[in-house]
Amino acid sequence: MHRFCTFIFFILVAHVSFGQRKEVDSLKTVLQRTKDKQQHALVALDLSSKMLRTNLSEALEYSNLAIEEATFLKNDSLVLASQLSQGSIYLQLGNYARALQLYQLVLQKKVSTTMTAIARGNIGTVYYFQRDHKTALKYYLHATKDFSEIKDLKDKKVLAIDANLMNNIGIIYEEAKKFDSARIYYNHSLSLGQNLHDNELTANVLNNFGTFFEDQDSLQLALDYYRQALRLRQKNNNMFGLARSYHNIGLFFLDKVNKTDSAIANLNKSVDIGAKVGAWQTVGSAADMLHKAYLKKENYKEALKAMSYSRQVNDSLFNEESTRKIAQLEMQFEFDKKQAQLDADQKAKEFYFWIGGLGLVSLLSIVTLLFFLQRSKTKRSELEQAHLQLEKINLKNDLVIKDKELATNIMYLINKNELINHLSEKLLEIKNEASTQTQTAIQKVVFDLQANLQPELWQEFEFRFQQVHDRFYKALNERFPDLSPAERRLCAFLKLNMTTKEISAITHQNAKSIDVARTRLRKKLNLTGTDHNLITFLSQLDDQGS
Repeated sequence: MHRFCTFIFFILVAHVSFGQRKEVDSLKTVLQRTKDKQQHALVALDLSSKMLRTNLSEALEYSNLAIEEATFLKNDSLVLASQLSQGSIYLQLGNYARALQLYQLVLQKKVSTTMTAIARGNIGTVYYFQRDHKTALKYYLHATKDFSEIKDLKDKKVLAIDANLMNNIGIIYEEAKKFDSARIYYNHSLSLGQNLHDNELTANVLNNFGTFFEDQDSLQLALDYYRQALRLRQKNNNMFGLARSYHNIGLFFLDKVNKTDSAIANLNKSVDIGAKVGAWQTVGSAADMLHKAYLKKENYKEALKAMSYSRQVNDSLFNEESTRKIAQLEMQFEFDKKQAQLDADQKAKEFYFWIGGLGLVSLLSIVTLLFFLQRSKTKRSELEQAHLQLEKINLKNDLVIKDKELATNIMYLINKNELINHLSEKLLEIKNEASTQTQTAIQKVVFDLQANLQPELWQEFEFRFQQVHDRFYKALNERFPDLSPAERRLCAFLKLNMTTKEISAITHQNAKSIDVARTRLRKKLNLTGTDHNLITFLSQLDDQGS
C-alpha cells in the first residue's frame, strides 16, 4: 500500500515583490529585463522553485543561475537558500548523494532556524528513500525541535513545514509497527493540514491513516479514511491524487476484502485518470493489479490485456527512468562545469588581488633573501671548511693509528727474531758439549728456528715507522746525517717512549750496553752538558718537523 512521505520545498517568496502570483512566463520576462543583480538572483531562485514540479531540468538551470549570482554578490544567505532549493531538485531526481551534500552545506553555516529545519527535514527524507529509517527519524525529530524554537509559530509556511514533518514521522513509526506513536503524529499533521486548508497534505495524511488502520486489520476504518482522501481530492479536482486514491481503494478491495468487482472498478478508474495526467507509476501498478483481479474472475482476455498494458507502461517507465538518469548525469556535468568555471573565475580574481600586494613585497623580499643567502653561503662555506679540516684530521689520525698498530706488530716480530737468534746461539754452545746423536738433533732444531727468521723485519719496521713519522726522520737526517743505522733505530725506540728495559727485551742487549749507546747518542745529538732530556728532545724534534 502506498504511503505518502513528503519533502519540503524552500520557496523564497517573502523577499520577492511579485511572489508566486506571477506566472512563470512573466518571471522569465522580468529575469531578462532586470539589471539589478540582487533582483536577478531572487527571480532565478523563484523560477527554480516554481519549475520544481513541472520541469526539473529548467529548475536546476535556474538554481545554478541563482547560486552564481548570489556568489558574485557575496550574499551568503541567498547562496544557501539557492542551495537548499537545488537540494530539493536533486532529491526529486533521485540524486540523493548530491542532495545530501547541498543540505549539509546549509547545516554547516549559521543561517536561519527555518532553513536549518528544512535542511534537516529533507536530509531525513533522503535517508527514508534509502530505507535507513533510524537515521531518517533522527533528522525528522531534530527538525521538529528546530521548529519549536521559532518564535512566530503562526506563520503558515512554518506550520505547513511542521505538518509535513509530522506526517513523515508518523510513516516511520507506522512502518516500525509503533502504532501509538504513529497515530499521535498523524493526528497532529492532519489537524495542522485542515487548519491551514492544505488539501493535498490533508489527503496524504488521510491516505496514510488508511494504511495505518489496514496494517492493524481495522478494515472498515481503513476504507473510511481512503474514501475521505478520495472525496477531498475529488473536491479539489486533484487528478494525480485521485489516481492514487482509486489505486489504493482498488488494492484494498482486491487483497483485504476479496471484492474483485469493486477492485476492478476502482483500478480501472486509477488507470484512466492516471493515463490522462501522466501518473505512469500509479498506472503501471494499477494495471498489474487489474491483471491479478481478472485472473481471479477467470476473465483471461481482460487479464492478458491488463498484463500487456502493465508491461508496456513499465517498459516506458524504465525507458523514462533511463532517460531521466541520463538527463541527471548531463545536468550534473553542466553543473560541475559551471561550478569549475566559477571556481576558476574566483581564483583569477583572487590572483589579481594578491599579485599587486606580492609585487610590493617582492623587492623587499628579494633584498632580504639575497642578504640571508649571502650570509648562509658564508656560514655554509665556513662549515664546509671546518668539516674538511675535521675530515683531514680524522683521516690523518686514522692513518697514524693504523700505522702504529702495524709498527707494534713489526716490533713483535722483531722481538721474535731476536729471541730465535738468542736461542740458536745458546743451542750452538750446548751442541759442542753434547754427544754426536744429540748434536745432530740440536743442529736440526737450530735449522728450524733459523728458517722462521725474518731478517728483513728491521727494514720493514724502519719503513713503516718512517711513514708514520716521516717528518721526524727527515728532520733527524737533515740535522744529524752522521748517525749510524743502529743509532737511528735507537732514536725510533726512544721516540716511541720505550724504556731501557723494553729496548733490551727487544734487542736482547743488556741494559748497560743500551745506556752506553744512549750516552753516545746524546753526544752526537749535541746534548752533552745540557739539561735536555733525550726523549723530550726527540719529541720536540718531531713537533718542529710537523
